Amino acid sequence: MKAVLENGITGGFLSHALLICGEKGLGVNYFARLLAGDILNTENIEDISRGKNPLVQIIHGEGAMGQIKIEKIRQINENVNFSSIQGDKRVVIIENCENFNTHSANALLKNLEEPKDDITYILTTLSAQKILPTIRSRCSVYTLAAPDREQVREYFAQTAADTAATEKLLKIYGANIGKIKACLEDEKRFDILQNALSVFDRAKKSDGYAVSKICYGYVKNKDGFKLLLGDLIDLCRQNLSEKTAKIIKVCEDYTDLLNTNVNMNLCVENFSVDVAK
Repeated sequence: MKAVLENGITGGFLSHALLICGEKGLGVNYFARLLAGDILNTENIEDISRGKNPLVQIIHGEGAMGQIKIEKIRQINENVNFSSIQGDKRVVIIENCENFNTHSANALLKNLEEPKDDITYILTTLSAQKILPTIRSRCSVYTLAAPDREQVREYFAQTAADTAATEKLLKIYGANIGKIKACLEDEKRFDILQNALSVFDRAKKSDGYAVSKICYGYVKNKDGFKLLLGDLIDLCRQNLSEKTAKIIKVCEDYTDLLNTNVNMNLCVENFSVDVAK
């Protein structure tokens, strides 16, 4: 994929709008910044990430649900119009664009329908299917693939990570470096995985009471509960059966629910019942 994009940059035929897809932990947002550096012919990715490069604008959601509001798109338009006067090439990165609301999505759509020659939009998402078809159809879509497992082993060997722990996490997360790294480096993140393993075991046994005892610890931690559901999905995918397929569906439904203004007490209570059925 990177070679295709580099050829587009050097050949001058790169699309004005790119949609980069990849599961959580693969680094799609960082890849977008690397790509912005290639477009602007700069290796200073740190300045781009910190918002210190005036030719790159990074947009991401706000609040508990990470929603991208229309004010953010209006801000883009102001900067885009200013850049047209200056004549500089610019890049706009919009992270996690599955979090558009209707108004912000429609506002961006106008930009994509009438592109400016000196502006490149790089949109990132966990799933292309969660993006409005009208936006998706105006982008060149690329999927960031995971490295193979041997590459992951080599990466963590260079960081002096615990080999046994890395192997265990590889069995759960596959070759997702970001998720493995988070569990190796963050004790609280590792605790969430341990809780997910416990929920996984009890859900398979249809023990809703035991599931609820674990999950009630996340009533005031929506983000942590999202991570737990994501871990459950990963565990189920490594152990596919009729039962685990149902657990995946329940986890996906409740992950979507967590992106709304949900009552966490009811959410956890209902999840504990549904996942153990």
